Formats: sequence, structure tokens, C-alpha cells
Amino acid sequence: MSRSARLYLLRSAWPEIDRTVWDAAHKSGTDPFEDCGPAAHYSQRTRLQLEYAYGKFLYFLSVRHTGLLARAPAERLNRQIIEEFVKWQPKSCGGITIAIYLYHLWLTLRYMCPGGNCSWLLSISKRIAAQAKPTPEKHHLVTSETLYALGIALMDDAITRNRSKDKTLADAVRYRAGLIIALLALIPLRRRTLAALRIGKHLVKSGDLWALDIPAEDVKTKRALEYPLSKELSRRIDLYLDRFRPRFRGSEKHAYIWASNHRRPMHDGSIFGEVRRRTCAALGFPVNLHRFRRAAATFWSSRDPVNIRGVKDLLGHASFATTEKHYIMSQSRLAGRALARAIDNAERRPRFSDSISEVGRASRRPK
Repeated sequence: MSRSARLYLLRSAWPEIDRTVWDAAHKSGTDPFEDCGPAAHYSQRTRLQLEYAYGKFLYFLSVRHTGLLARAPAERLNRQIIEEFVKWQPKSCGGITIAIYLYHLWLTLRYMCPGGNCSWLLSISKRIAAQAKPTPEKHHLVTSETLYALGIALMDDAITRNRSKDKTLADAVRYRAGLIIALLALIPLRRRTLAALRIGKHLVKSGDLWALDIPAEDVKTKRALEYPLSKELSRRIDLYLDRFRPRFRGSEKHAYIWASNHRRPMHDGSIFGEVRRRTCAALGFPVNLHRFRRAAATFWSSRDPVNIRGVKDLLGHASFATTEKHYIMSQSRLAGRALARAIDNAERRPRFSDSISEVGRASRRPK
């Protein structure tokens, strides 16, 4: 196995002792009187993240310290090994990413080896995270308003490119991308929730208007979400379902909204890549799906600060503290932008072309 091909061990390739301890830590059951593992409460996504981080560490040991794999998991770890593990990571792996790997490794060993003391590993993870230099971000240059305008522009372009009723696959792909971007600008769903949307179950119609009705089991925070959609967006969804979605092969075989041309629904990774490509082509830098959530929170805080706590429900957070800490842009930056708008007298709602020009100018300003 070449290092460039894979930098982690699949669980099926782990030593037997690791698989046994892992399964015991994550054991779960439906009987409330049955003992479960200490990590049984984790979601499937979190479990996969921990599995990946532990698999990376085991792969490192298989390359550099094969003899340690014969020992118990708690007996393989020391500061020197972790230092080698960190230096072994590719140069493209930044400090934040390494800190996350170490945190997940600590979390895994905490449950697999409850008698051990790996608190020093958590401390190293925190120090690396504190010393890491964050990558300059440009997502603050774009707002939900601009993203929505981009989505509308893509859909309009798909319509005007070919006036005939029989749309091409390229038209359908463009319209689908525009609808995804416009929907996310108004309702910034998490990527797994977005990919799982189905017609009739999550996307429901009442009269002429569509709405999203997402049950708790399909939401990360286990809180049901309900979003009414505007008349404009409902009209565009009708057009997508009637003229564009049928253009994808196999779309009649499933009820997922985002059909692909591979006779199956789009995977959340495919949606992620498509949105990044479209936003990068239009804005000069990519906007990933999670940045739509920050853009929405910041847009709300700048336009309607009195009712800012409502953004918690828009994003589906359990508490406003999470919203405020991770999603709302700093007040100093908001104040600076408000002053700039006042000076420029930018009162009118911008067209998409105007928004792009503004973003382009801002991105070229010297820091």
C-alpha cells in the first residue's frame, strides 16, 4: 500500500485486539437494562471520524513501528511516538487538522482504554491548535443576498440558453446547481440533511407553495425543522421538477430531490463539490456548504440585530451560544461594513453583477 494511496488502516485491517476493544467501547443495544459501551452514545458520523483518526495512527505504526502493533493499545503511546506521528503528516496537513486528529485519537483511547491516562495528549492537541496559523478566509466578503442572486442567475441562464421544452443535461445541471445555491442562501441546511431531502417526505406542497418539513431523526441536533418557501422559490422548484429533474437518468426511480445522471441521488460530497465550483467560478473563491450557514447568521445580524436570536432556529442549533460563538461575524467587522455602506450610499438591492464587482474589489484590497 503506497502512502499516497491511503494514510490510514481500514477497521478490517486493524489488529484483532484493537477491533475487540473498539467494538466493546461502542457496543449499543435497544434493551435499557443491557450494559452498553462508554462510547455508545456517539452518532454514526462521529464514530466514523474517530475510526478514521485511529486508523491513521495505526497506519503510522504499521509503517514506522510495526512491533508496537503487537502490544495493547494503551501500551503503544508516549510523547515521542506522538511527536513522530505529527512530523510524519504530509506538509499539506495544517496545524488545525493535526490538532483535530490528536483530539480524536485522545477521545478514542479515552473510551478504548478507560484505565489509562492520556490527558497529556489532549494538552498537546490544544497547544497545536492554539499555535496554528488560520488560513485567511474570504467567505466574509459574500453575503446570503449575493449567494441567492447567484443561484437565481444560474437558473435564469439555464432557462434562456435553450428555449425549447426539451432541456439538455447541461441545462439541467446548471439549473440544479442554481436551485441548490438559492435554497441554501435562504435555508442553510447541513450537507447531510440537504442531500437526504426527498419529495413528498421532506419537500411538501400546500396549495401553490412548497415547504421543507424535516423530522427530528433526519437532523443532527434531533430537533424537527420546518421552513415555508417563498412564492418565487416555489415556482422555481415546480419548474425544476417538471422540466429539469426528469432530464437526469434514473430520476424516476427515486424520490430524492437532487437527482444525478448516474441513476442515483447526488451524494453530499457531490453537492459540496458542485457548489464550490459554481461559487468559485462566479466569485473568484469557493464557498463551501457550511459557509452558507455563517453567511446567513451574519446577514441576519447586520440587517435585523434586534431579532438576531431567531437565527438559532434557522440554523437548527440547540442554543444561541453555539450560533453566537461560531457563526456570527464579529461586531467590529459588521460596524465597519455598515459605515462603508453608509459612506457609499449603497441603499439599493444589488444585482448579481454588482455584487460580484463588489466582492472582487474587496478581495483585491491590501490587507
